[in-house]
Amino acid sequence: MSNQSPGMLIPALIAGSVFGFVSAIPILNMLNCLCCSLIIGAGFVAAFLYSRACGTAGVAFTAGTGAMVGLLAGLFYALSASFFGAIASVALGMGDIEQVVEQLRQVPNMDPQLLERISDFVESAGMALILLIAVVVNLVFGAIFATVGGLIGGALFKKEARAAF
Repeated sequence: MSNQSPGMLIPALIAGSVFGFVSAIPILNMLNCLCCSLIIGAGFVAAFLYSRACGTAGVAFTAGTGAMVGLLAGLFYALSASFFGAIASVALGMGDIEQVVEQLRQVPNMDPQLLERISDFVESAGMALILLIAVVVNLVFGAIFATVGGLIGGALFKKEARAAF
C-alpha cells in the first residue's frame, strides 16, 4: 500500500473502447437512443474499475474523481465509436453516400431544394468530412454523458482513503 493514486488511463481505455465498439454494432447501437445509455455506461464502468483500483491502493475515490475518469472514458468512447462505426459502415455497405441520397429522394413531402442542398453537400464534402463530423459529435456527446456516468459511479462507489500505518 503506497497510498499513491493508480492511473486512470487503463480503466478509461477499457470502458471507453468496449462501449465504443458496442455502439458501432448496428442493432446494439440503438441503446444510445435510451438517454445515451451506452455513453453513460462507459463513464459508469470506468468509475467502477477505477474505484476498485483506488480501493486496492488505499486512496480516496470521490464523485469528482469519478467524473474525471468518466470524461477520459468519453474521449476513448468517441475515438473507438467513430473508428468502429466507420469500419461497420464500409463492411455493411452503409458507406455508399449515393444510396443515402436515393433514400432521401423517396421520402414523401421532401423539399426539393433541401434535397438538392444535401446532395450537393454530400458530393462535395466526401466521406472524410462526414467522418470528421461524426468524430466531433461523438467527442461532444462522449465528454458530456460519460462524465455524467462517471459522476454517478463516483457517488455510488465512493471510498475513503485508508490510513497508512
